[in-house]
Amino acid sequence: MNNTYHYSRRHSISGTGTFVVVLVACIACWIVSYFNSVGYPVYGEVTAPPLWNAICQVLPGKAFTYTIGMLLMFGGAFLLHRANYILVLIREKTLLPFLFYVLFISTNPDFLPLKSTSLGVFCLILAIYQLFTSYHDPHAKSNAYNTALLIGIGSLLWVHILWFIPIFWIGMYNFRTLNIRTFLASLLGVGTVYWFLFAWCVWFRDFTPFTIPFAGLFKIRFLMATGIGLLDWIGIAAVALLTAVSAINIITHEYEDVLRTRQFLSFLIVLSIWAFGLYFLYEQASEEFLETACVPASILIAHFFTVMRGRIVFWTFYATIVLYFILLFLRIWNF
Repeated sequence: MNNTYHYSRRHSISGTGTFVVVLVACIACWIVSYFNSVGYPVYGEVTAPPLWNAICQVLPGKAFTYTIGMLLMFGGAFLLHRANYILVLIREKTLLPFLFYVLFISTNPDFLPLKSTSLGVFCLILAIYQLFTSYHDPHAKSNAYNTALLIGIGSLLWVHILWFIPIFWIGMYNFRTLNIRTFLASLLGVGTVYWFLFAWCVWFRDFTPFTIPFAGLFKIRFLMATGIGLLDWIGIAAVALLTAVSAINIITHEYEDVLRTRQFLSFLIVLSIWAFGLYFLYEQASEEFLETACVPASILIAHFFTVMRGRIVFWTFYATIVLYFILLFLRIWNF
């Protein structure tokens, strides 16, 4: 037992040194991507919400675009860290959720430098926090309203985020907060955003903010595997495999956590499955759904590497980090 203790201390993966090294490497990925103009200039699309297209037209330059994208990434990672710390999603204090989210975003050129989901994912993380803080509170109408309001705001830039509202209703049901009042409050939250949007459309007599995004929302087009390269598949398979292993570990060791934490983690598992599923259903928004899947995956994978010990886990952790850095530089080289 003494040898095991010293082994786990000597092979800790949650130390400050690991965090600093990986964080500096992720910043280096942004710098390399900047000099290679990966993802820049940022263009709007015909089917994108007009607000996002308008933002793309007023972005002043490459340095500003990369700075905003990096700040949104670090902001989302910080929110994940705070949510994990306050809600105790992982039994031990760790920075791994922050680290994995930054790693997944920084090493995928499809997410750089700034996408419509950059702010949408930021809103989604805040919505998850609002949902979790309403646990076992049937009178949490304000939380239900705020949750849907945040998703509605995110949909102004990325309309497909609206597909996550049913998952939040499932979460409200499992957390015993779903009733007629909280359900109506959630509808009112989304309705508030689109009521103001409708008023804007009437005032300017331009209804394209409604017609264009919602035309793409219901247009399902299955993902064509031939359009994805081998390096892309390796990155997707790695995060999907780690998420699946983490989910299986949580399910098979569910009684090691309190009921509240088990239900939170179960919601994140469902959220990740839903995001990966939509990734294959919407070819035109596949990258956005993959970025969304990184939110629950970061916490689930961090939970696995925090609670598990051993040589295999230790080397898998570092192999995962090295793999994603290698994939990024290979893709930049091919680019």
